[in-house]
Amino acid sequence: MEKTIRLIFGKRGSGKSYLLAYLVRAVERLIIYDTLHEYYQGLVFTDFAKLAKFWLHNYKGNFRLIYRPTDPAAEFELIAEMVWLCGDLVFAVEEIDVFGTPYKIGTSFASIIQRGRHKRIELIGITQRPFGIHRLLTSQAKEICIFNTNEPRDREYLRNLLGKEIEPQLDSLGEYEYLRWEDGSGIEKAKVGADIDEKNGKNEKISGSDVAPESAGAP
Repeated sequence: MEKTIRLIFGKRGSGKSYLLAYLVRAVERLIIYDTLHEYYQGLVFTDFAKLAKFWLHNYKGNFRLIYRPTDPAAEFELIAEMVWLCGDLVFAVEEIDVFGTPYKIGTSFASIIQRGRHKRIELIGITQRPFGIHRLLTSQAKEICIFNTNEPRDREYLRNLLGKEIEPQLDSLGEYEYLRWEDGSGIEKAKVGADIDEKNGKNEKISGSDVAPESAGAP
């Protein structure tokens, strides 16, 4: 199945990290570029050399890795290159606007965006400021999840991207609610974790704090 690009927009505290935790809850091959130190659903690394060593020995199997860079801008393209060479995984990026600005984007990251689907790479990008991301990201996205935002430039950006009718829809959002745009399907309102577990017939809600960590720190 072809992998996709998902983008998650919204102000701080609106539910973006909860949604990401929910989306990747069952992913077997995962790396999160965790610039904000918000995720624990995997093995946490803070040193690139240790991450690279672990990756070299485990990239063919399953892994759930969370990398917290000491220098996010300088290290991002290194991680993107590893992801591009490996393939067949989910790559989630916090503060994606920092690494794909309107004026600059790295070679490996651009390859992931443009051709990652052929290598079974799913990209999930999260940002508070959609106004500041590269056009390549929105042009290739198959799904955009939009939590509420009060920033005038971001609202203007969203109106231009998805239509002026999005404004009252944003105003109607409650706690952990968001608008989900899918390519070819329009916009619908959704809520984090509002999913039915068919196995036990109960509502399932998973948040960042609900998922038990595999590791409390880097090895």
